[in-house]
Amino acid sequence: MSTKHDIMKAYLEPQVLAVVGNVLNFNVSTGTPDTIAFITQYANKYVKRYTRNAGVKEYGFAILITKSFSINTDDLNLLAMNMAQAFGDWIDAQNKAKIFPDFGTNCQVRKIESLQNMPNLADVDLDACIAKYMLQCKVTYYEEE
Repeated sequence: MSTKHDIMKAYLEPQVLAVVGNVLNFNVSTGTPDTIAFITQYANKYVKRYTRNAGVKEYGFAILITKSFSINTDDLNLLAMNMAQAFGDWIDAQNKAKIFPDFGTNCQVRKIESLQNMPNLADVDLDACIAKYMLQCKVTYYEEE
């Protein structure tokens, strides 16, 4: 039986391959340029409980995109930010099209969304010329246990 973690990794993996041509790292960011990490934040958190065994829940996660960083006046940092923004836009497009992860027969996904209107610059390593861009997201779903 697949967990929600397995399902989310499988859901995001095709987009990660299309964007950076790399596998999606799970709960680890290697610091290698052109990698994307899926970082879990919380799962099965009740937002609203209807009965003892049913309610609306959330699955929170962050996408951490590692790119090369430039201290010069070139466009490398702008290109990296635009790529990270495009990932957030993809999440929003999935929601609009109602293309959701399949959490199984007891769950009905209501939405997947980016919680930010743009990624934030989460970390910069000036010595290695590497930057990490983070985008926080969540899936809202109804589940009967």
